[in-house]
Amino acid sequence: MQLRKLATAMLVMGMTAGLAQAEDAAPAAGQNTLDKIAKNGVIVVGHRESSVPFSYYDNQQKVVGYSQDYSNAIVDAIKKKLNKPDLQVKLIPVTSQNRIPLLQNGTFDFECGSTTNNLERQKQAAFSDTIFVVGTRLLVKKGGPIKDFPDLKDKAVVVTSGTTSEILLHKLNDEKKNEYAHYQRQRSWRLFPHPGERTRRGLYDG
Repeated sequence: MQLRKLATAMLVMGMTAGLAQAEDAAPAAGQNTLDKIAKNGVIVVGHRESSVPFSYYDNQQKVVGYSQDYSNAIVDAIKKKLNKPDLQVKLIPVTSQNRIPLLQNGTFDFECGSTTNNLERQKQAAFSDTIFVVGTRLLVKKGGPIKDFPDLKDKAVVVTSGTTSEILLHKLNDEKKNEYAHYQRQRSWRLFPHPGERTRRGLYDG
């Protein structure tokens, strides 16, 4: 997970304890965002709707999670930096597909989410240092025939659109010549709130 643009700048200024310095280009971009926030009197934070445990709605429709805790800390730091304790905070939901475009066009100021920091994305947005590391895994029905990626040939695979998992499947498809005939992309796992159960029931292979 990385904190982009403004968040990166705040980290460079040492306002969020425990996180290391981000890239050198971040402060200028972050200062522009700070100026925008100060002028408008509002900070707009992007969040996920169902990326458990990072950012999601609880039973009271409040945005909570590991990432949201970081976002809240950054908002507090911004209020102190600008000396605006009553700064308005607006939360807007974003997806894996639209998070970077909406950041680039100024729809929101920063997002703290499960966003992979890679070279391609570094051309589009500024990242803080990594604050957690994960790996991609397959979720398949227990006891089934699928043991590894090659076993996915001609199987129905569901993946969140706009993610590195989707890129990985495309890459493996090209390298291994496995044609995932029923490969399906979805905007968000929110469309499938219980993917494990749906896989167990045989609606999808992985």
